[in-house]
Amino acid sequence: MMKAREAFGKFISRGKVGGLKKKLAYADVKIKPYVFVTDLFIFLLSVALASGIGVYLYFGNLFYAIIIPIISVVVLLSTIYIVISLFEARRAKAIEDVLPDALLVMASNLRSGVPTDEAFTLSARPEFGLLAEKIKKAGKFIASGGTVQEAFKMLPKDINSKLFKQTIDLIVEGLESGGELATLLEATAYDIKDTQTIRKEIRSIIYVYALFIFIAACLIAPVLYAVSIQLASVLSKLSKTIAVQFLTEKSPTVKLAPTQITEEFLTRFAYVNLGIVTVFSSFIIALINKGNEKYGIVYIPFLLGLAMILFHIARIALSIFFGGIRVV
Repeated sequence: MMKAREAFGKFISRGKVGGLKKKLAYADVKIKPYVFVTDLFIFLLSVALASGIGVYLYFGNLFYAIIIPIISVVVLLSTIYIVISLFEARRAKAIEDVLPDALLVMASNLRSGVPTDEAFTLSARPEFGLLAEKIKKAGKFIASGGTVQEAFKMLPKDINSKLFKQTIDLIVEGLESGGELATLLEATAYDIKDTQTIRKEIRSIIYVYALFIFIAACLIAPVLYAVSIQLASVLSKLSKTIAVQFLTEKSPTVKLAPTQITEEFLTRFAYVNLGIVTVFSSFIIALINKGNEKYGIVYIPFLLGLAMILFHIARIALSIFFGGIRVV
């Protein structure tokens, strides 16, 4: 069964899964790329068929039965890509957070006089998590006869972190130039700490922008849409009354029709726009706070739910407030 899934995945992808293979490795997804392609294809095909048949049976519209499955597939593909990217970013961030401390511990071990392979092994503390596992493998590689440069080059494998890769490249270049390993590790660690401190200061300065986006998306936008719908509802009733008066009393020759924009249409319009606004706001806030827009997928349910709740609360409050208005 596994071989059949792999063969089918190789057939539909035409053997071109290099980028997907890297993506799955970065996210630590323990599944073969061709098998993943097959499972994803079957899942998307099932969703497309089920949604298409369901939409056609419910609405009886062939256009909806075609366009909605396409939209569903695109949304699912985007969601799967974002989720994988999120796992990838979390692994990279976990490495970057502990990298300076790990380098300093390694430098301290080297200065104490222990061999390089033991310095690596002793630096693999449990609190370093994923980085500790990689340091242990590098230490075993050195103990088995490998060079220190090759051991360092092994560390950023399967980790999509620009900072991590640049740090390792810098250390390797320093070693090849004849630099002392302990000094290189200490200098690099302190540089990373300074960089991280500067990033935190910058994020604290621009935090007000994230707060402004949150207020605009989750507080102001829902209230404005609710006010617009309430105003449109009142104007719609007013236009119907005016049209009837013109047709019956004032001027029968004047053709004045009431507005065709209904409250239901405006409500659906508000739902769609609130969804778009909150999704993009989530990505922008994540970019400001975390430095990576991929974390925005975590904020989407919260921002969208809050915006919808406030939208309905505002509609109820406005309908009660303007409930006494009578259009005659």
